[in-house]
Amino acid sequence: MTVENEDGDEIRRLIKPQDHEFTANFNYDNGLDAWLACDSVVKDHNGSYETETDALGETWDVTLYYQDSSILPPRDGTTPNGTEIEHEQIREFRIRVEAQDELGEKKANYHIRPRWRRMRVETDEGDQHELSIPRTLVNEHDAMNVRVSGSNIDFCDYGDLLMCAASAVDVSAHHFRESYRHETSNIQDGAKYVRVHEDVSGPVHARTGPLVSLAHVLENDREGYRKLVQNDSNERGRQLAGYYHTCTLGPQRVREVFPDHVLPVECKHYYAREAHSRPDSDPLSHPKVEVAYQTSRTDDTLHLTDENLAQLDEELTEWLYAILADAGLDLRANENVYVEDEYFSVENATTTASVVDLDLTEVRHEQESVVYKHLADGMAPTDQECLNVLVSDGGAVSPQDLAESTGRHEDTVYNSLARMNDLVTHTYGEVSLKSTYTSELVADALDQAQQAVDNAAKTAADAVHASKRGLDNATSAFVAWCERYGVNYNDNGDGMIIDLGRVDSIKEVRNILRSGFDRWCKMKRDAITFKSAKVKWEHEDDGKDLNYLPSSPTVRSHSQRAFTLLK
Repeated sequence: MTVENEDGDEIRRLIKPQDHEFTANFNYDNGLDAWLACDSVVKDHNGSYETETDALGETWDVTLYYQDSSILPPRDGTTPNGTEIEHEQIREFRIRVEAQDELGEKKANYHIRPRWRRMRVETDEGDQHELSIPRTLVNEHDAMNVRVSGSNIDFCDYGDLLMCAASAVDVSAHHFRESYRHETSNIQDGAKYVRVHEDVSGPVHARTGPLVSLAHVLENDREGYRKLVQNDSNERGRQLAGYYHTCTLGPQRVREVFPDHVLPVECKHYYAREAHSRPDSDPLSHPKVEVAYQTSRTDDTLHLTDENLAQLDEELTEWLYAILADAGLDLRANENVYVEDEYFSVENATTTASVVDLDLTEVRHEQESVVYKHLADGMAPTDQECLNVLVSDGGAVSPQDLAESTGRHEDTVYNSLARMNDLVTHTYGEVSLKSTYTSELVADALDQAQQAVDNAAKTAADAVHASKRGLDNATSAFVAWCERYGVNYNDNGDGMIIDLGRVDSIKEVRNILRSGFDRWCKMKRDAITFKSAKVKWEHEDDGKDLNYLPSSPTVRSHSQRAFTLLK
């Protein structure tokens, strides 16, 4: 049973995933006082200071220590913003925080580094250069970058934990108040997991399971864009089904499943290294199902705000629910499905996260439709030659490679790629088919050629448009029109063709076209394209059609422009 909150979102009680890994940059533009305070405390305690503190309802071990830095002292001992730095060698500081539990895996490490304008660093080889720092961060004040890496702590608690830990080592928590956090602060990594009983986790990593299906249908078939890992043996070579299986998806592919999601993700099923030697009663003998944010797969910055933390939490949770549901696992707390560990509890929590059906049928249909669209009426020789190369070549293929392999001029290849822009991906000088599944479809279609086309081309181009618009109501109505009247239309750049097949009369042709034109316009498609389409149909002439001399009944073919029939 579900209810709705005041925003109209459905509220459910489902298994609560555990926040796992987290990495972020906390930037503070309130000067260098905190960094200088760390320096003073470390010197007073002979290099490090160990203590403990209570925070977030637990007791934590806290250690402040230093490390050498590649940062060079400011010239003349003063930063451009006027802070005096009387150091011959710059140090960086770390505050390590660990919960006092049996595993010691609930922890965070805060790496504190100074920042000022025109800061210079020196490499191990002795080369010096200016460090790239956001200009707005150090424009008016000197600043600090605190890079935090942690695990098994709620994403939203790292800021409060930093303040408590700093206070414990005699550094004022005031320096790390959220109000001083600069807008350039950002999230680098975040992951959520559930631990699943090994007896029921098989469908997650099976060959027909969600991880393989996602990579197979959504991922590009080139090495630089695809990441599907299926490793069933541990570091010692021992076989363990599902030991480490991952699927990584960029933002574009993510939106094919979740249209309102923007974050690239890595979906994982994996065991701990020592799982093989652990008894069934040990949680580490059972695998985790995890979804992690992959900042390396996007050029966009996920800034550290309450709104973005909520977005991160929601998108990762929805991915987990989708994968678990696709594998047929109960989304409610169930001790026969989930295994409690030191940090993950088998309990339900109230959530507004959506449970999305991970049905890739429409995506497969779109990719099939794109292939059949190009093959339906035959392909230009150059297009077919390029596809043959893309299907047979397993490495990165450039337009120049295609030109050389096909013996065609580069301009001819580029024209071919432009015609097939919905079938191939062409970025950064590399060309590939849209997905592994598309590659298989093309290979099969090229092998079976016209037979495959005849069996699958009906309403294909229409399904391409429908899929790419998410099958909204207007598009669905047009698809239904095609299916109701057996319409096969092809919009391949050479003009639209509408094939009505066998009809009884010209009146029926007009009625069918008018209803189709109405649905076409409701999709907000170009009316002129439809009106200028060539309409083909057949009907059995009984000798009464005035366009023909009386004769014995025979099937005649007709062809007219749509605008002449819509009058």
